[in-house]
Amino acid sequence: MSALSSAAYSGMTHRTACVLAASVLLAVPATRLAAQTKALTLAEVIDLRKNGVSTRQILRNAREYCISFTMNDSVRRELSGAGADTTLVGGLGDVCSTQRALRPAVPALIDDEFVRTSSSQAFAWSDRRCRARFDSSGIRLENASSDAQCMMRYPSAELAANVRIELTVAQLGAVPGGVALLGFGRSGNTANHYAVSIGADRSVNLCWNADRLCSPLVRPSVVSGVKLGPGDENQLAVEIRDRDILVFVNGVAVASYAADGSVTGRLSLGVGPRTSLVVRRLRATTLP
Repeated sequence: MSALSSAAYSGMTHRTACVLAASVLLAVPATRLAAQTKALTLAEVIDLRKNGVSTRQILRNAREYCISFTMNDSVRRELSGAGADTTLVGGLGDVCSTQRALRPAVPALIDDEFVRTSSSQAFAWSDRRCRARFDSSGIRLENASSDAQCMMRYPSAELAANVRIELTVAQLGAVPGGVALLGFGRSGNTANHYAVSIGADRSVNLCWNADRLCSPLVRPSVVSGVKLGPGDENQLAVEIRDRDILVFVNGVAVASYAADGSVTGRLSLGVGPRTSLVVRRLRATTLP
């Protein structure tokens, strides 16, 4: 314990302090701690986050110990307020809990961490106003136009109408009026598709994109959970069940829409006018 100052333990439970020490010193195998420790409480998870334990280590501990709470909207908001990133909030929803049975893991249909892959080489912009290039933390999308959005097709097979799609972006607030877009339901070679957007003004919109015009379908009020800090990530997600579309921002449901028919097809990524941001991850999984 000498590697940690006494101040580091102030305000922490004895059990949380032990987990923190184990994560720093690696002195006690996780399996032994799991055998001696009950499921992690929400307060202990927040303590670990505030004391600088990495997301990866917290999730590792949670998988070993399980958690003693259910991941609902209020818990997600509390975790986000304590500095938890989208990876931690999403990961805690997939670990064992004393409050519910763990769902069986579902293989991802798409799981593209752009900092590690080269899928962007297959992206194609429609004109020179739009650029996609590798960045140290993902793919930087840039739109030099002042009045038109840029959309590019993501190279994937058509997705069935029972899927969750997640897009994680960073630096949304880098420029005033910045907008990130996730397009879905594009069939064949047509350019028409549904698109959901998140803006630096904390707006979220679902629209039908045809002939370069996006006709609004659902436009909820300002979403306070949108993060605009220089290092902040935002996760924009949609869940599609046949013709029903549910929109999420950072794990919280913010809008819903019933389409005229089953929503299937390929994906697109894009940015709004005068926008420059980083796309970090695109993920799609079949809904249980």
